[in-house]
Amino acid sequence: MKAKVYNLPDVKLADFEGPLDLLLHLIRQSQMSIYDIRISEITSQYLQYLHTQETLRLNIAGEYLVMAAKLTEIKGKMLLPHEEDEELVDEDPRTDLVDQLIEYQIFKTASENLRDLEGERQRSFSRPEMEIDPATVTRLAPGIELTDLQKALQKVLARQALLEPVSRTVQTEKVSIEEQMDFVKRRIQQRSVCRFEDLFTIRVNREVLVTTFMAILELAKNQQIKLSQDSADQSITIKIGEVNEQGTKS
Repeated sequence: MKAKVYNLPDVKLADFEGPLDLLLHLIRQSQMSIYDIRISEITSQYLQYLHTQETLRLNIAGEYLVMAAKLTEIKGKMLLPHEEDEELVDEDPRTDLVDQLIEYQIFKTASENLRDLEGERQRSFSRPEMEIDPATVTRLAPGIELTDLQKALQKVLARQALLEPVSRTVQTEKVSIEEQMDFVKRRIQQRSVCRFEDLFTIRVNREVLVTTFMAILELAKNQQIKLSQDSADQSITIKIGEVNEQGTKS
């Protein structure tokens, strides 16, 4: 039986930041859930994509070939028969790959959002004829960098990893970014000021954690919350932003 041929877009490896970026692109294009990757299909697409690059005599970085080997290995493990009388369920061979993709997606989204915020901040400062109140210029404090958010998130992920054996056995309802935006705003309004990590104290699965982080980025982008940090070794604090303050006054 012939292998299925997929109609892949006319893009080059140079369009991607690495193999994880390419994988995310293929997963989204195939409308798959990142939490339930059809590994056989995505491996075939990935290998076909690399073959196309070779046909065009384009150089393929070693990291793409390493990922190809990893996908093939995972596919092989998924095809192995499982013993019906096993008391313990084997770990899903896709788990490590899914974790890498989730972490990459978080940082990619964070980087894009912060670049947007920085661009808007620079545009604000480039208008000398306008007198702008410094308190209204930024949505993130000038001292906040992408690495600060990454470190804060890594701490949450590390803590979450300790709970994963338990949280993975608990079925929870899926939540939307909009729902988590409401959750974040309610928590901050209750406390006036909230620490970044305090928004992740409830034991949840990885999907809810990621959605909550995305909600925080969206709220910051829309000026509904403000993030600040006094020093690099202190927690990032969050409070209600200018848009919400104006809304409550009106």
